[in-house]
This record gives sequence, C-alpha cells and structure tokens, in this order.
Amino acid sequence: MNQLFLVVICILVCSCCGLHTEVEYQYEDVTVTRIDECGITSFYYKNAENQSAGKIWVEYSGINDGFSGYLQFSGDGKVSLLSGDGHFQGVNLDANFDYKRILSYERPQLGEQVYYISSSISFEKEKNSIGKTMVEAKYKIDDNEWW
Repeated sequence: MNQLFLVVICILVCSCCGLHTEVEYQYEDVTVTRIDECGITSFYYKNAENQSAGKIWVEYSGINDGFSGYLQFSGDGKVSLLSGDGHFQGVNLDANFDYKRILSYERPQLGEQVYYISSSISFEKEKNSIGKTMVEAKYKIDDNEWW
C-alpha cells in the first residue's frame, strides 16, 4: 500500500510544470500576449479598442523540441506570426492576426516592426537585444519551482 502511494505521488510530481511565463509584445496600439504552460505556448492579439483576433498556439515536448519564429507588426494594426520551427495552429484568426509558415530564406530581418520569438526565453532576449526593434516586450517569468 505504501509503495503504491509513493508511485502515485512520484507520477503527480513528475507530470506537473513548475514554470509559467507571460510575455506582452507591444507595438504602437497592438499587443500580442504570450502564455507558456506545460509544453503549450499560446499567442493572443488585442488592439487599442480591445478587439481580439483569435489564438495561435504551438505544442512541444522533449529535449529537442520547441519553436522559433517572428512577430511581424505592421503600422495598420496587423500582426503576422511567421514560423519555420514548430507546429503552430490557429483558431478564430482574422485579417488582424494571422499565421504563416516560412522557409529559411524568407526570414525577415530583425528591425523596427519585427521581433524574434523562441521557446527559449533567454535566447529570445539575446537575439532581440542585437536588433533595433521598436516592439516592447515585458516578461513575467514565474520560475518558482516548488519541488
């Protein structure tokens, strides 16, 4: 009985995530919010009028899995998530927020309206520190590992 209890506790502890990250990417009056939870990263669009434009998400697991891509903002309130790595999906997208898979030669240059995104927050910050982007990113990282 005690061994079964110990096995159940080990399974519960090993299957839980202790990290939660939220990032707000803002350019002019448009905000894209990123939420990382247990192998799923979701992106949500919101403009100054509080209009939302669907959700784009990517699921990943394992040591060699993750995602990378770009958020490309335009001056007219539109945002494109451009990705070459990761299996992204979207729901209820409209003309303001869309997803496009790109090839390596189609990668945009980091610049005023382009922000690099990655499953590795530290690599994302490092790569964007090199460019001259006007996209503001506010990171809220809960690294309070409780086990």
